[in-house]
Amino acid sequence: MTVLVIGAAGDLGGRVARGLRARGEDVRGLSRRPAADCVLGDLGDPASLDRACAGVQRMFLVSSPTRDQVALETNAIDAAERAGVEHIVKVSNIPIAGLETGLHGNHRAIERRLDASPVASTILQPSFFATVIERQRAQIARGQVVLPTGPGKIAWIDPDDIAAVAVEALTRADVRDAQHLTGPDALDGDEVAARLGVKRVDPPLAQWRDATVAGGLDPWLADSTVHLYEAVARGALAEVTDTVARVTGHPATAVFGPNAPL
Repeated sequence: MTVLVIGAAGDLGGRVARGLRARGEDVRGLSRRPAADCVLGDLGDPASLDRACAGVQRMFLVSSPTRDQVALETNAIDAAERAGVEHIVKVSNIPIAGLETGLHGNHRAIERRLDASPVASTILQPSFFATVIERQRAQIARGQVVLPTGPGKIAWIDPDDIAAVAVEALTRADVRDAQHLTGPDALDGDEVAARLGVKRVDPPLAQWRDATVAGGLDPWLADSTVHLYEAVARGALAEVTDTVARVTGHPATAVFGPNAPL
């Protein structure tokens, strides 16, 4: 079996590719730039996707949160259909009632496209990646972490657990339904800060949005994140699931503890 791992040169795709290779699977990585064990290809270039999909039975699909994400991932699904790929595992996010635009709208549209496809699919819907906190490494070193989520709790998940579930879904026939993926407990911003041993900063969302846009974040993504943080403050991502343990056979990883990267 050959598995095409889209984004294999990235963080999550790389974890999936390594996990598959450890199982002895034939992995074909796809990267926009030259990278070890990868073929060159771009989600915006259907011809490159056709070349990458030739002879492939399974596809792992993940892409960056951009305005054109729906069109880009649809290109990959189209190529999978043309190539006769049997199964696609897509990384999405946990649906939240009332969020139908921005990044959440993108994922819901791509999920609908997969629902209409003759290719079998598994949708992985993880909570917040714990590694997003690494973007604040410099601030954490100065003793603070910015979490503008009010009193809301998040069931943060280690990307290794997402990758482990993806590997199972790509190699087993019994992992097909949408999978809500979370860590073992839900933490509010104060609890995250306490685990990191720093002070938590919870700025007004409008202030946070303006600061991140001034720092270079796409306004579309900043607005999408503001709406998400508003939902988090209302408890939208506080649910804890047992999916990681049920699918992989090992418990979900505790995050931000003494053995965590930060």
